[in-house]
Amino acid sequence: MAQHDIEEIHNSLVNGQRKQMVTQIDEYELFFDFWSDYANFLEESGISNEYEWFKDAVISYHRIKER
Repeated sequence: MAQHDIEEIHNSLVNGQRKQMVTQIDEYELFFDFWSDYANFLEESGISNEYEWFKDAVISYHRIKER
């Protein structure tokens, strides 16, 4: 997992830059591992409401991709 990349993607979500987040996820080195890497990042970082952040990222990603 590229910790720095995951952190940047999470910061895009936190800052409301969801379109940027989608682009970053699509460019993630091992795209097929992104969601499991992101879940691990949230758990290991001790970020509160980790489920809510994960859910927001997944829903936002798919809504933007399906437009």
